[in-house]
Amino acid sequence: MAYRLHSFNVNDRALVQQFIKVPWSIYHGDPHWVPPLVKERLDLLSPKHPYFEHAEVKLWIAYKGDQAVGRISAQFDQLKSVSDYESIGYFGLFECIDDSELALQLLTEAEQWLKKQNCDVIRGPFNLSINQESGLLIKGFDTPPYIMMGHAKPYYQALLQQHGYAKAKDLYAWFNQSGFVDPPAMLRLAGRYQSRIVLRDVDKKYFDRDIRIMMHIFNDAWANNWGFIPFTENEFVHLGKEMLQLIPANHFKIAELDGEPVAMVAGLPNFNQITKDLNGKLFPLGVFKLLWRLKFSPPTTGRVALLGIKQQYQNQLIGSALAFLLIKEIKQVAHARGIVEHEMSWVLEDNKRLNKILESLGAERYKTYRVYEKRLSSNQVSQTN
Repeated sequence: MAYRLHSFNVNDRALVQQFIKVPWSIYHGDPHWVPPLVKERLDLLSPKHPYFEHAEVKLWIAYKGDQAVGRISAQFDQLKSVSDYESIGYFGLFECIDDSELALQLLTEAEQWLKKQNCDVIRGPFNLSINQESGLLIKGFDTPPYIMMGHAKPYYQALLQQHGYAKAKDLYAWFNQSGFVDPPAMLRLAGRYQSRIVLRDVDKKYFDRDIRIMMHIFNDAWANNWGFIPFTENEFVHLGKEMLQLIPANHFKIAELDGEPVAMVAGLPNFNQITKDLNGKLFPLGVFKLLWRLKFSPPTTGRVALLGIKQQYQNQLIGSALAFLLIKEIKQVAHARGIVEHEMSWVLEDNKRLNKILESLGAERYKTYRVYEKRLSSNQVSQTN
């Protein structure tokens, strides 16, 4: 049957609220889905969000009668990844009942809009950018997602593949206990350079200085990675302010080598653990429940969400030492706060050095997120791998 699709942009706040609520019916009965906080989704899809300073977004809701049964977004970002030689458009926020015809309608709308932006390839899902929630969950449906990571229905993969989408890249999520034993080989390596390395917390008194240091390190570290689009200063400051409202400064570390900032890490308590039963609502009572839990029953799980080492050190032993020391330091902070399990995500499948380090720490690669893409000009699948 044909479905009715309605298109709009982020300035239509009434429809944005409907768009945000679509997943509630899709995931009804899924014990591992964590309802997003509506306030956070409204912030992401606000025209005031700094992402919209360099990107255009179109949104669609699909209806069967009066009931919303699917949604999708299409994004055209004026910032371009250095790894892309073609014009790339993106799709995201994809949710759909198990119906191939509906998926085709949604994907076709996104594709046609991106063609009008002169895009050669459509890639996704990204909610909304590679610097936010990335990829479609294809392995690990039996556990809830960690903070700022996605969940999906198992049939989504088939819906995309049926309509010409193929793998572009896999992103790994690693799981480990916070009390893991440091490998002796890594301890010896770190000891070789430890006298030259100083790890320090982000200083809230000098927030502007330190948040920019972290941004420059991260953008430098990831600049040549597949698909990477740099954070703008406004985006990174916005993200930093959001995080530091609820997360202690010692969860954000800067590593200095011979006095120069060269690496950084950010560890996040897994707020999904304590917000799931709020059903997306902070008001009127949810905010008080959240604040009480943060003080008296905080999360026992956490996520290493950002890790960056400047490129000039990445293929050297000192780069491995920096990564190990930052992970070790954030592990100790987490353990002191009662965090006993953590996820390290996401990591590109071809980031062999970091994947090897995480494996040496006893971590388990327990979730896989896949980025898909499709050629628009000739309607042929674009294969990266």
